[in-house]
Amino acid sequence: MDDAFTLFGDRRPRNEEVVDHIAKTFGITAVEGFDELWQCGGFPGGRYVTPFMETSDHREWFLPLTSDGPLVWQSKAVPADVKGKVGFVFGAGFGNGSPLAQPTGQWDIDVNGHAAISVRVVKHSHRWSNDDCTFAFSAHRIESAPHHGSLHLSSALTDEAFAAFGPAMLVVPREWVEPGKGARITVTASCRGTSTRWFMMTPAPRALTSSDIYRLLDVLAGERPTVSGHNVYFGDIHTHSGTYRRQPFGGCGTGSREENYDYASGPAGIDFYCLSEHECQVEPDDGIEEFFALADRYNRPGAFATLRGYEFTSIVYGHRNIYFRGSGGTIFNAATDWYTMAGDYADATTVPQLWEALEACGERFLSVPHHPPAAPHPFNWDLFNPKHERLVEVYSVWGSSEYYGDVPRGISDWHPGLYVREAMKRGYRFGLIASADGHDGQPGNSQRRPYEASGRHGGSGWAAVLTDELTRENVFDALYDRRCYATSGVPIYLSFEINGAVMGSELPPMAEGRPVLRIGCHGANGIDHIRIIKNARQTHTHFCHGERQSELEWADDHYDPSGPNVYYVRVVQVDGESAWSSPIWLG
Repeated sequence: MDDAFTLFGDRRPRNEEVVDHIAKTFGITAVEGFDELWQCGGFPGGRYVTPFMETSDHREWFLPLTSDGPLVWQSKAVPADVKGKVGFVFGAGFGNGSPLAQPTGQWDIDVNGHAAISVRVVKHSHRWSNDDCTFAFSAHRIESAPHHGSLHLSSALTDEAFAAFGPAMLVVPREWVEPGKGARITVTASCRGTSTRWFMMTPAPRALTSSDIYRLLDVLAGERPTVSGHNVYFGDIHTHSGTYRRQPFGGCGTGSREENYDYASGPAGIDFYCLSEHECQVEPDDGIEEFFALADRYNRPGAFATLRGYEFTSIVYGHRNIYFRGSGGTIFNAATDWYTMAGDYADATTVPQLWEALEACGERFLSVPHHPPAAPHPFNWDLFNPKHERLVEVYSVWGSSEYYGDVPRGISDWHPGLYVREAMKRGYRFGLIASADGHDGQPGNSQRRPYEASGRHGGSGWAAVLTDELTRENVFDALYDRRCYATSGVPIYLSFEINGAVMGSELPPMAEGRPVLRIGCHGANGIDHIRIIKNARQTHTHFCHGERQSELEWADDHYDPSGPNVYYVRVVQVDGESAWSSPIWLG
């Protein structure tokens, strides 16, 4: 990672030297700041603002998702001798606009009439990219209110749940601009419901020398920490659309299937995805293959991976998500009537019938229980199948299913004895993932229901996989091998090993010595604490006091090799966002 003195050692570089460094390293001609605001669309920041830089000319403009018009800036002149792509550097910010959760929506950015890229609210550094363009945002300042609290950040930003500020770079092809002239950059808000979330743009004068531009360049380069020698990819594999063939637009979710895939592969900013429709939303026979073929169409190995899957929606036995490894698979309904959700044993197909039908299809699959303690449809742990149920979804928009009383909590009633830790006490062995269970057409950052605030402003849940390549098969294999973990919807990089074995491993008991746990975490925000859970009990807490990175080595002095022992790790950031490792078993 470069810093203020890397390039020349004894002095900071001048502006033109930073521009030259960006050109040589990335093949990008950097254009710093904006020249003129053409159309406001939103509202000004006022004199008292919350900047990420010491210097500001007070031209901060905010574009809420409720705005009727766009925000239009003209850049400073593109150099006459421009080579390669062009990168516009400016200040950016994202915020919730309310202490309550809000629909996510998106902002569509175009340059001189060319559709460039779409982004959404984030409270962490993030990189969006497609074939032509890249938008990199480095969150230098992150503010987050306590749970159900609010922030007063400036004269313009009051009653905020969270906000993030930092430098940004929008990279576009040189063919889109005219050398010697400024480019017209237009940002348009788009959201199905009413939302107070906002996007901020500011000229950020002298950003190349008066801010830590090198962190932005790391984001632009797509650099990510590795975990246990593997790349880490983040995805959302539990969402629903509004498509229902028997009753058009009457599905339990929002938007068409294509719109959900477009959002997941675009503004959501995730690496892999599964549209896991309830089985009653998919027509039998030819409709099943048509539904799965859509996943194949959006699957782009190396760029965006999609899984074939669906939700086995049994109100009688509990909900399970089914994921297939390859291009096979089938859908088996939880109800005897295909177009209903069984609410009575007389109308329900049994769980053994599910296993039989899925095994007969010939494609490798996973079955993942989710929200197991939810009172409307509790999960029957007596029917747990260790062969196929190698994972449990510990977090979603429902909240945390880790243990009774956990924060952040869900919004529904819960059965105390059906949480993840209770299942671990039974001796069940499974990895942990998270995903949204989104129904609002905004995969990757969903709220509880379409257009409805959930009472939380935490994330909606991501699954993280440790693998070498981003392909459908590699994602599945990492999930199957439990080489994966859960986050509440932010890119927390978490490593967890015991005696060199990666998370998800099963080890023989140790005849001599004691287990040594090694934990590393690179947070999306400051880390509050790291907690070790042994045999479903909190065993050790390591306080991090807001550090972004932390490493911990802990030896279990009370290890008993006479019985099985299970360990996993939970990380909580200062903003409440969390991550849960998959366990490691000894014995």
